[in-house]
Amino acid sequence: MAKLTCKLVHIYGLEKEKRGVLERLQELSVMDIETVSEDELLGQSPEGYQKTDTQSQTTAYERQLSDAEEALKIIGRRFPEKKGLLASFEGPPLIRREDFYLDRNAIQTAVTEIHDVLEWERTIAEQKAEIIRLKTTAEQMAPYASLDVPLSFSGTARTTAFIGSVAGNYTLEDLLTALAEQDPTVDFYGEIVSTNSDTSFVFLCCPVAQREQAAEALRTLSFARPVQNTSKLPADKIASKMRRVTEAEQKIETCLAGIQKVAAKRHSLEVFADFCRAKAEAYRTFGQIDCTAHTVLIRGYVAEKDIPKLKEALERDFAVVLEITDADEHRAPVQMKNNRFASPAEALVEMYSLPSAEDIDPTPITGFFYYLFFGMMFSDAGYGLLMMLATGFALTRLRLSKAMRKSCKLFLYCGISTFLWGLVYGSFFGDSIAVFSEKFFGHRVALPALIDPMNGDAVTMLILSIALGMVQIIVALCAKFATCMKNGDRAGAFFDAGLWITTLVGIVIFVIGATVFAPVKTAGIILVGVSVLGLILTQGRDKKNPIARIFSGIASLYDITGYVSDLLSFSRLMALGLTTSAMSAVFNMLSAMGGKTVGGFILLIIVFPLGHAINFGLNVLGAYVHTLRLQYVELFSRFYEGGGKKFQPFSMKTKYVDLDSATIKEEKL
Repeated sequence: MAKLTCKLVHIYGLEKEKRGVLERLQELSVMDIETVSEDELLGQSPEGYQKTDTQSQTTAYERQLSDAEEALKIIGRRFPEKKGLLASFEGPPLIRREDFYLDRNAIQTAVTEIHDVLEWERTIAEQKAEIIRLKTTAEQMAPYASLDVPLSFSGTARTTAFIGSVAGNYTLEDLLTALAEQDPTVDFYGEIVSTNSDTSFVFLCCPVAQREQAAEALRTLSFARPVQNTSKLPADKIASKMRRVTEAEQKIETCLAGIQKVAAKRHSLEVFADFCRAKAEAYRTFGQIDCTAHTVLIRGYVAEKDIPKLKEALERDFAVVLEITDADEHRAPVQMKNNRFASPAEALVEMYSLPSAEDIDPTPITGFFYYLFFGMMFSDAGYGLLMMLATGFALTRLRLSKAMRKSCKLFLYCGISTFLWGLVYGSFFGDSIAVFSEKFFGHRVALPALIDPMNGDAVTMLILSIALGMVQIIVALCAKFATCMKNGDRAGAFFDAGLWITTLVGIVIFVIGATVFAPVKTAGIILVGVSVLGLILTQGRDKKNPIARIFSGIASLYDITGYVSDLLSFSRLMALGLTTSAMSAVFNMLSAMGGKTVGGFILLIIVFPLGHAINFGLNVLGAYVHTLRLQYVELFSRFYEGGGKKFQPFSMKTKYVDLDSATIKEEKL
């Protein structure tokens, strides 16, 4: 239950075997490779052949990956994959490694299909834009559909024609009257082609000699010529546009059919995308490795337990020499290893920060107190049972990703803790058993409770919360003691941690003596007195002046106020536990209000599950957040610094599929 020891490994090999060695390292996924800067690479390979080759290969695979991702997005948007509710919690499908390494034909097929999908999507976009344009044009010409002359018709040798629209809904008589009022000398004749609520579309003629006067009269009525000006009859032009709309829609249907056909093989495109992702990562790393014209040096960090596996896998097939040395703890990445109980809490530690070289691994402590406090806050056996059943089903029946499996285990242990604390409080979906037995059967039956928060035991809950807070603080100081000893700071261990531990323990003994067992009261006073004296004498030990040293020691006793405020923070254990119980009681009361009637049973069926679902959702979130706060603020602040670098092995990083580690096939790039 600690950080794994990392070794610094130098792998010396032949340049011609570099790709094979790196590919094997990628498959093994045990080495965090240290890359070199571009300036160093240029200095080591002046010919530039390596940099140019690897960059071009990296760029090619990245471009193919980008195209594959875009094609998969299109397929997912056009033809979403149907998955059940449970399938959404499962990890990516598992494939054999030999199926992951695609041959030339499979690659070419995937590239062709991706190109087709992208081309079809481009065509669909173009045709949709064309349909909008065509329909807009047809709509603009629709008011003139009954006109039996082209919109471009301007008149004859003796007449001038005006085709367009005027503002207002006119009859022909009203229109001619309005024009006559503007200029009675102009002889207009024509027709109203069509009208709508605020516009009239007209065809008017006048003698050629009166063209200017006619145009001026029409201008006063906001005359506007058609947007579309065509030499064909409007009806024919509209029909032509709509035929082109039909053709565009048919093209879209053809493209969609093609995309749907490829969508049936989306898994192969997903494998290809991950294949390109792995190859791009490999070539990116190839270009950042120390090398000369004939030799290569790969250096990185490997967990000590994986060294034999690494040596056996490389020395069997390649002409390499491994140099293994102790790693600098301050530079080495962090890889944690804990037992089954504590390992789910690694994610909680990582959310805060990984341990530095000076830190101990806080995961076991964090896990224990997180499970304990989460259950105390959520504190309902019914809710805990639901969590246990849900996470247990997921862990045994679903193929979860590594991260999801850890999360399920975390909530499984939290569910067990919640169930046990629910039994302590006598809560199973609140007081549902007592309420329903009394309401529907006339006889009250309740779960036995060691502590009943809803019936006068709130003070007991508060005392228990403070007591558990004291335990966590003392454990945190013990962890600080261990950290100081690990780093060779014996003075800090005994004076900064040890004396505060004995002070707090003395206070606990005194409280026990004052309330429960009087004979230990004196022992508590003596222990506190000796510890306080030790703090006064040692907390200013960095001061050269004896008087300043004593005053610094006395001033350090002010820290006791910090411990008091921290202890009060643990009252949230009581507060959230009471909240869960109170909300459950309210929903149970509402559920049983209807009594033994049809309406009462309907009310019960609706309110009970809905109310407890709301209570579950709100309080599981509250327990999750506030328990984290107690770890990060009250626990970590005592001994933990963080700042470690995460161990990131050179590996097959995939998104859509998981590789079966049971089979390995040697494929050359």
